[in-house]
This record gives sequence, structure tokens and C-alpha cells, in this order.
Amino acid sequence: MAINYNEPVMFGRSGSAKTLGCSGIDFSEDGFESWTNSAVAEMDVSLLIPRQDVVFEIHAAPFVVTDRLISQNVFIFMAGFFIGYCTLTAPAVREFTVARNLISGRLMRLSLVIPTARSPHSLNISDDLRELGLHLRSITFKV
Repeated sequence: MAINYNEPVMFGRSGSAKTLGCSGIDFSEDGFESWTNSAVAEMDVSLLIPRQDVVFEIHAAPFVVTDRLISQNVFIFMAGFFIGYCTLTAPAVREFTVARNLISGRLMRLSLVIPTARSPHSLNISDDLRELGLHLRSITFKV
């Protein structure tokens, strides 16, 4: 599925992200939000070749537990190229510049690498075995 510039891709059971060949993302929740459920969450994106650099925007909340897990580190890659890093301690919107020459017009893999993802079970707070990292709301490619 081609992604349109300036239109958010929403997550959750009702969102459009589930059509993007995703892995490491749980689409079982109602609404428009999804948890990443492994240390690497990926999706296939197809964008038209832009005339200028593109801004990648992610709207997400980290899985944090008071006094046990205070933040989530996120490394973002597009087609294997590093495009950004952030540490989230609370719900936030973050933006990263994607050089126009990285966008080929073909299917590319967007990867969110979250080395700090942990299961609630490993933190002794529930029986949930998913390695939670981010609660994703949307991603948007802006021109």
C-alpha cells in the first residue's frame, strides 16, 4: 500500500497500519493505537519520490513502570539507513528528517529498534509476555 504524504498512518485494529506488512506490532486492540510487542517493530512503506527532504513524524507513548523502567530508547531506520534516535519518557510526538535520496519510490522497510523493550512479566507486574516498547498512535511522512 502506498502511503500518502501528510496523511497519518494510524495503528490499532481500526487503523491502516496493519496493511503495511508489519511485524513486532500487536493490532488486537480496539481503536487507533497498538503496542510494539518485540524489540524490533517493522513495516513496509512505499512513498513517491519527493522533490525535497521528508519529515518522518512518530506519535507514541513509551512503556514505562515507575522506579523500574523509566524510558524507552528508539532507533529508527529506513531501508537500512539510520534516520534518528530518541528517548521517550512520556507520550510525545518526535520528528526526524529523511534525506530525499533515501526514498526510492519502491517498497522500503521502516524499522523501530527498541532495545529497552521489556515484558510486564519480566518486571513482575503481570503475566503479559509481550516485550512492550511503544504504544504507537500514528506515523506521518511530511513534505
